[in-house]
Amino acid sequence: MADFDRHPLPKLPPHRMRLVWLTTLAVLLLGLLLSWQAGRLSQQRGLTEQQSKIQMQLSDFRARLETRIYSSVAQLRGLTADLVIREGMSEDDFQRIAEELKISDPYMLALTLAPGYRISTIYPQRDNEYLLGTDLMAADAYKPAMLNAIQLDNAVVAGPWPAPGGKKALTCVLPVWVSREGVPRLWGATTLHLDFEALLEDAGMPALESELRVEIRGRDAMGPAGASIYGDDSRMDKLAVRVPAFVPGGSWLISAMPNAGWSEPVWFLTQAGLIGLFVTAMTVLAVFRILRDRLRIRTMAGVDPLTQLPNRMAALHRLNQLIGRGQRNQRVFALLCIDLDGFKPINDTLGHAAGDEVLAAVGFRLKQAVRGSDTIARMGGDEFLLLVNDADAISDERLLAYAQRIRAALANPIRIQGQELYVGASIGVAAYPKHGQDAAALLREADTAMYRAKRGEGQGHGVELAIAESGESR
Repeated sequence: MADFDRHPLPKLPPHRMRLVWLTTLAVLLLGLLLSWQAGRLSQQRGLTEQQSKIQMQLSDFRARLETRIYSSVAQLRGLTADLVIREGMSEDDFQRIAEELKISDPYMLALTLAPGYRISTIYPQRDNEYLLGTDLMAADAYKPAMLNAIQLDNAVVAGPWPAPGGKKALTCVLPVWVSREGVPRLWGATTLHLDFEALLEDAGMPALESELRVEIRGRDAMGPAGASIYGDDSRMDKLAVRVPAFVPGGSWLISAMPNAGWSEPVWFLTQAGLIGLFVTAMTVLAVFRILRDRLRIRTMAGVDPLTQLPNRMAALHRLNQLIGRGQRNQRVFALLCIDLDGFKPINDTLGHAAGDEVLAAVGFRLKQAVRGSDTIARMGGDEFLLLVNDADAISDERLLAYAQRIRAALANPIRIQGQELYVGASIGVAAYPKHGQDAAALLREADTAMYRAKRGEGQGHGVELAIAESGESR
């Protein structure tokens, strides 16, 4: 087995690969950001859909509740109108009218007359005796609503407040004006007490609470500023849906949210988030492979596939770079033209496959023998070129020593097909600008020196320096 490691693909330049990785990372981060935004939008859309559904449920509930309350208040207005027309009402007439109203209003707990704002007549009296003698202008439960009703000259709800039997009574107060000698005067008020919980139940509260936490606030029709009258406000969060319900004299605020809380999957488990992550993964993979393959193609264009060394095109490009730098900065460099000795018999006797293995082994050994700052390239066939990019090494003695070290690296046998094969090297050396100031001249001088070394001319050690313009060998 040959003593070298053959790679099917050239090693990519680390600094270029860092650029590929950085670009891929940037695409990944951008993709993750866009996926996160898409996931968050999907979360918000899901939350909005939940809130819209609850909004519709609350709106239907509110409509039914308002209809039932206003229907009951309409009957109170009818009683008040009858009272105004009669300029008063006997207890028998009140009991008869109240009984008829009770039949048509299943929510009515009590109906009262309060001349001078003091309740004196009640229907039905059973379970409602506690209302007798109540001064609507003095009792804390009714005074705010009564004053508001007088100011608005309209019905206003008060409460709800606890009532006998464990119920809650929603009270509607309505001021009564009667004409005395053609002058309207405040007679007092009428009040209607409704079963608050029956109103909620009939409006659909049980069905609502099977899915939602519900809270109603606005005691005495004071809206959001009023106290809670149903449910627990502490169980509501800032995302709860809130709908106003308009009642006589003001409003209530109905709030609701799901019993189990809002369904908000983490952003990367939403449909948009998953799609975004999938697209990001595919994009990142595609970008990495495209950039890597483009870099590999560019690298392979300058690499000899057999030895994995730079090829002739890359070597000439590097040589011109060094010449340009030398012209700008007066920097010197050298090139060594290396031609193998004894390669043609191996190629002719053992075949081209064995010859390729020998060339690959030589390329590996040359790569190991040269310094990292120098460039070793295969120019074609069994010819190699070394560019020495070290000003301190550009002296005849050091260049000759460097060349001999390379020859020594190639002197060891190469084991191919069970045989130990030997190749040597003839090396010609030329320096810039002493032996030429352009690529063609330098290559020609180094090549000429290499052929002189191969013919055994000069010092006869397999290494020859180019001849300077003075004609002296350096």
